[in-house]
Amino acid sequence: MIALFFISLFTLLIYIAVVAHRFGVPESISESCYLFPKRGRLLFWSWSCLTAIPLMIFWLNVSEETLQLLPFFSCSALVLVGTAGMFKEDSVRKVHVFAAILCASTSQLWIALFTPYWAISIVLASIFGIIGYRTKGVVRFEGEIRYAKNSITFFLEMAAFLSTYIAVYLYYLK
Repeated sequence: MIALFFISLFTLLIYIAVVAHRFGVPESISESCYLFPKRGRLLFWSWSCLTAIPLMIFWLNVSEETLQLLPFFSCSALVLVGTAGMFKEDSVRKVHVFAAILCASTSQLWIALFTPYWAISIVLASIFGIIGYRTKGVVRFEGEIRYAKNSITFFLEMAAFLSTYIAVYLYYLK
């Protein structure tokens, strides 16, 4: 079962490393859907599924004594984020943003309610927020790669992911 956790974690890290190496730090993780010119939608959807589904199976297995709707909603919302990856289209934007907020908020709520590791979330969000505010993000606009004012969204997303992985793993070890 622990293999599922690491499959999910490595999928997240490898995808982010490839995006950052190829294009630079994106404005948000979802921006990577646009950075890959031809296969961006498929890559982003595949990444979200290969990150969320193994994590969901592991997380639900180790969190039987908690409110399991939170891990379920968090991981399901990540799959929905990938499905609605073309977030710059008006018809998809609301679904994408709702799913992203649901993913992050339910994971952090689970950490706060059922683990003693809530401080990790606060520390990572603070540090990563500052880094993101000072780092220009890469975006694709009208076919060209340009720079956004910052990449705070990307770094806060990474803080949410990392704090979730850390808390779930530490919860598993207890």
